[in-house]
Amino acid sequence: MYKPNEETVSPRAASLTGPRTQLKRHPERGAHDRAALEAIIDAAPICHVAFCVDGEAIALPTAHARVDDNIYLHGAVANRMLRSLRDAGRASATFTLVDGFVLARTAFHHSMNFRSAVVFGTVEEVADPAEKVFALHALIEHMAEGRMAELQPPSSAELASTLLLRLSIEEASAKVRQGPPLDAPADYALDIWAGVIPVEMRAGAPVRDARARPELLLARSAAARAARDGQEVVEQRHGEFLLSSEPSRIQFELVQRFLAEESYWARGIGAESLRIALQHSLCFGIYLGAQQVAFARVVSDRSRFSYLCDVFVVAEQRGRGLGRTLIDFVMAHPSVRGTRRMLLGTRDAHPFYERVGFRRDAHGRFMERIVESPG
Repeated sequence: MYKPNEETVSPRAASLTGPRTQLKRHPERGAHDRAALEAIIDAAPICHVAFCVDGEAIALPTAHARVDDNIYLHGAVANRMLRSLRDAGRASATFTLVDGFVLARTAFHHSMNFRSAVVFGTVEEVADPAEKVFALHALIEHMAEGRMAELQPPSSAELASTLLLRLSIEEASAKVRQGPPLDAPADYALDIWAGVIPVEMRAGAPVRDARARPELLLARSAAARAARDGQEVVEQRHGEFLLSSEPSRIQFELVQRFLAEESYWARGIGAESLRIALQHSLCFGIYLGAQQVAFARVVSDRSRFSYLCDVFVVAEQRGRGLGRTLIDFVMAHPSVRGTRRMLLGTRDAHPFYERVGFRRDAHGRFMERIVESPG
């Protein structure tokens, strides 16, 4: 693996501020230390790079990755932006994270909470094949840590068709605005609601490519990236079956048909009603090849209470222990196992649920499972 030549790297200064990055407006919002700057660059999924073509100023978004004092950019060898940056030999890049909409008492004082950074530096083309692989590794890992270990190395043809640039961080600064509205003193008496609407960029549950073989387990890198933002997706094999909590695997038509036509608890349920319910639930399935054979969902606050419902195994797969396998899988899910109280409703499956720790209530219609916790 390529490593930057430490002998040619100058000592890293604590601050990179220069004449082009001195903050004139709201200098108190400046964050000039290296750690603050790098945290913004690394958290931003993309950057905007400014360049000039035929006398026209253009700024375009692009993926990036920072390694020490360098920012790597990549694209096709014919990419106009990259070719212009390479020929100019200088560039600036900006990085922005929006954290909230700030609603003040007057239009004049509306703002945004944000973290931003601007970088100026020298641009050079990366010609060394080893550094190219190193830079592509950094770019992929910026999206999903651990992903490169799951992939085949880039081919020589792919490397030849990729233009990679190295933007050195020579001068930079960061700016941060956080907190409530800053109205004029006289305006605080106005009877107008003011505050902040938080904004978050979060990863959702992975959506698998429909062309991927159904027996392939979710990539660890994709699961880890989603889990960082609270989207725990778990998959495991059980003999010839695959157990999964990946929402995109759910075969909606099968689930809707079973519940509407074969269940007693959701008979006649419409597609739109079920679609809304599934969007606000943790969904679980068992699959045999490309076919879903079992389903369950949980409505949960992921802390104290959860409700298990819509559990079924298709008729042709019953009697193989899949019901118990499914419930055990549901109970072990990180967003379920931590809940203190789980409730379910059943008319005829009390003995089954008693074997997994549920007890009947006084009326026998509902069952609950309580996990003692000091919290």
